[in-house]
Formats: sequence, structure tokens, C-alpha cells
Amino acid sequence: MRLALFIFWLPFVCMAQQTKDIADTLVSGKDSIVLFEDKTWEYMHTLKFTGTMCSDLENRIAGSNLVTDWDNDITYNYSNDMQALTDSIWLCTVDSIHQNFVMPTNAPLTSSFKMRGKRFHYGVDLDLETGDTVRCAFDGVVRYAKYNGAGFGYLTVVRHYNGLETYYAHLSKISTKPNQEIRAGDLIGLGGNTGKSTGSHLHFETRFYHNPINPEKIIDFEKGVLKDENMILYKDDFNYRKIDGSKRKFALAKNKTPAQIAREEKVASQKKWHVVKRGDSLYAMALKHNTSVKKICSLNGISAKKILNIGERLRVR
Repeated sequence: MRLALFIFWLPFVCMAQQTKDIADTLVSGKDSIVLFEDKTWEYMHTLKFTGTMCSDLENRIAGSNLVTDWDNDITYNYSNDMQALTDSIWLCTVDSIHQNFVMPTNAPLTSSFKMRGKRFHYGVDLDLETGDTVRCAFDGVVRYAKYNGAGFGYLTVVRHYNGLETYYAHLSKISTKPNQEIRAGDLIGLGGNTGKSTGSHLHFETRFYHNPINPEKIIDFEKGVLKDENMILYKDDFNYRKIDGSKRKFALAKNKTPAQIAREEKVASQKKWHVVKRGDSLYAMALKHNTSVKKICSLNGISAKKILNIGERLRVR
């Protein structure tokens, strides 16, 4: 089947343009109530769609082999192979309705979209400090927001009206809920060092129908701006699938089905954590949870000399 898509965007119903930090989100049936830091709230009708962010796009992919799904438990699926493209795809990254872009963080870029050792690095790394603010890049809806046992650590995934999804990984705190409507500049969470991470940083990905795209194709990280409001995707943009080896589709999912990934992530989410209270020490935490200071330090990427902060969440199992 020839896979040819030309995507054009129609107007959408847009939320107010004022950016406010989100304090919490309450799920109410198929909708959600978002509570803001300024003590205001807004009722969000966010779940009344199939996962495609506009009807025009949904009509245009009808008959293609692209899978459009909405899953709060799976990071990505492996069905959509963009190397089957026979024509280019045009995307409008921002438009007159969803016109805002915000850098997730102003930290410098330290690692690019490329092979790194024996594995392909599907995003870019930004050198923030644990506790630094991470913000949403474009308007959209949160699809995934929880601990990911496949290496991302605390992860938020947002699906956007431009057809992209953005991934914010290794967070120390998640400030969003699945199915929450979110705007460019809204708080995603706090930067951290969770999951398979060797130091505090933000791992940031951009994907189209679950296929990674080099974020530097979209964003000028040095200047902190979009490279262009229009973007054209070509078959060659997805050549990493060849580079990364023929024995696996994606580095994090060798021979695993979405159901297997979901089970593994469920087990990972049941790991034990401790919230630091006044008077706590690493030694006292180790005694309480029948573990060792060395193990706690290893799980959290910290040293035994770390100063604990009240309210800080540390993994103990």
C-alpha cells in the first residue's frame, strides 16, 4: 500500500492564551478538572476524541496503514513504519489558533539525536539541574504521565495539534495527569535523574505517529526558537531504523509486544518510595525499609552526603 499523506490544519477550539501553572488535575468521568496555582480551576472536556487531534487529519489518514491510538499505559507502539513513505508529509508546527511554542527548558543541549555506543539515542539531552522547571512545548493533551520502567523514569508524553508528540523524561516530579488538556508553557514537572540516567538532565523527544524525529529538525536549541512554522518530513528522516540494527524495531522494545511493555511498566510503578520528613536521614530510611544507604544512593543517583529536603521523594526499593 502506498502511504501518502498531505496534512493541512483547520481551526480548533482553543483555550485562553494566559499561561498558568497547574497545581493538580482531578479526573471526572471522561473529562478532567484542572486546578491552577492561582486557586482558579477549569473543566476540561478532553477525552471526547479518538486520539487524532483534528477531524481533518483523521479523514486524511483513513485508508492508510498509520495507526492512531490513545493509550495512557503504553509509551509508543511499533506498527507505524515511516520508511514506507512514498511522498513527503507537510506539517504546520504552529498555526493561528495554536500559535505558541515554548522551550521545555533553557538548559544547554549536551547530547544529540544519533547513535550512542550500541544504541540509538532517539531524542536530545538538555543539561538542567534536579528541580528545574520543565514546560510544555506546544498546545495539546497529556497522553502518558507516570513512572516508566523501560528507562525513561518519570515521563510525560503530550500529543499536540500539529500531529507531533513530545516526550519529557527523567523527571523528578510530574505535575500533569493523563487526559489533561495543556498549553504551551504550562508546567510539565521538575527536571531530575530518574530511570536509566547518569546525571540530572531532560531527555526530550519529538515523535510523529510514534516514530522519533530529530528535535533539532524542528527547534533551534541554541536560540530557543522554532526553526520554521512549516516542516516537511521525508522518508530519509526515519533512516535510523536501519542504522539501529535489523534485529529490533526500537532499542527499548526488542521482541516485546505492547501488552508485555504494559505489564513491565505496571511492575515498575509498584516500586517503593519514601517521602522525606523532618528529621529523616539516609541511615534512618535504610533501617525503616530494611535496605542500605548504598542501595538508596544507587537507586536515586545520589551520594551518601546528600542534604535531604523535606518533601523530597526517594526510591528505597
